[in-house]
Amino acid sequence: MTTPPVLPDVDALVTAALRAGLPRGVAVRVVWPDNWPKLLPLVVVRRVGGAAVDPIGLDAAVIDMQCAAATRREASALARSARVVLLGACRAQFAGEGGYLSHGEDQGGPFEVRDEEPAAGPDLFRFLATFRVTARPH
Repeated sequence: MTTPPVLPDVDALVTAALRAGLPRGVAVRVVWPDNWPKLLPLVVVRRVGGAAVDPIGLDAAVIDMQCAAATRREASALARSARVVLLGACRAQFAGEGGYLSHGEDQGGPFEVRDEEPAAGPDLFRFLATFRVTARPH
């Protein structure tokens, strides 16, 4: 009997795609780091919902992506660039550990976030966007 494939780690696929496509020097994380001031510009991306369409072949994840920089203009530009990179990686069927991205679409944003921790201020501006991405195992 053949063991069915395990669905890939969507967070790992998305972070790998962003690291491959964003300019050198942009930090990409899954959890907001304590030392964020030293990591700007920063992208924090993680799965926040979704479900497997087919438990052995297709996962449809909802991804939140926060883009942070020292100025509002830089944070906005980073959010728009990261969007292009993520959706382009989905269109190109980006392959990573355990699987590949196979589709991506906007769900909302990017828009400025000013009411969460860490708080926005003169040295931190954040933009949030939400996407639905699908992933398949190898």
